Amino acid sequence: MSSLSVVIPNRDGGALLERCLDALSAAAGVDEVIVVDDGSRDGSSERASERGAQLARSPGRGFAAAVNHGVSLARSEHVLILNSDAFVEPETPRLLAETLVRHPGLALVGGGLVDAAGVRTRSHGHDLTLVRAMGLSLHISTPPPCEHGPLQPIAFVPLACAAVRRSAYTAAGGLDERFHFYFEDHDLCWRLRRAGWTVAVCWEARALHEGGGSSRAHGAARWMRQFHESRLRYVRKRYPLLWPAYLAVSLPSLLVHAALWLTRALRSAAGGDRAGTARDRAWAWAYLRAALGVPENLRSSAL
Repeated sequence: MSSLSVVIPNRDGGALLERCLDALSAAAGVDEVIVVDDGSRDGSSERASERGAQLARSPGRGFAAAVNHGVSLARSEHVLILNSDAFVEPETPRLLAETLVRHPGLALVGGGLVDAAGVRTRSHGHDLTLVRAMGLSLHISTPPPCEHGPLQPIAFVPLACAAVRRSAYTAAGGLDERFHFYFEDHDLCWRLRRAGWTVAVCWEARALHEGGGSSRAHGAARWMRQFHESRLRYVRKRYPLLWPAYLAVSLPSLLVHAALWLTRALRSAAGGDRAGTARDRAWAWAYLRAALGVPENLRSSAL
């Protein structure tokens, strides 16, 4: 049986982290579980240690730094990167590890993700090109079609439940820690494929993914701004000469969205809908903060 280390980045994962660990305890092929804490204040990491997980403190800020540190501590060549809100089925770790063994050209293989109702959710995606980043593709939000067969080569898989070949991961430089959250997975898949490796989904390796485990406590303004800053960073890194075209499209779009939400807030206020007013104002402020964060991001990005 192939051995597998599991790395779980955690920030205030709460009961979801405990549920994630409980699912792993019943799984086959797990050699060790490493929980990398990124400043949790809810005691979840300590409770993870009580459940037998190895506890490590992230040396940096954000998802990428936590994952890189966990991978560096792992003893196995095959490492499962697992979100605290992803719950594996008993055979999933073993299937992912064995897939890496059988396919030496495969660097990263994701599991088939499902929601609480058992419906397949976002397990893979298209390559995030400049055209798609600008929203000019008709297939921007549509994942590639699922092919028949247990293993599907693909351009991108999210790191919610994905096993990596540590040698390939390390040679590629791991996750870029300048991405504090969002798009670090797109960047990694792009670099792995550029280096000649294959990325794929193993549909037989299933995991339930709730989504939003460590980011659930973040307000709309905070995650919206981080999302757009990270996407700009990705585009600048991949398209060092063409990225201004993305900015010419995205910045006006953010301002238009802010204006539309502000209009909705005024209508909600006129109708006496206090809850709607608060919600609409929050989204208007979220888009405005994202737009205002662009100049700051341009100054701070050293790509």
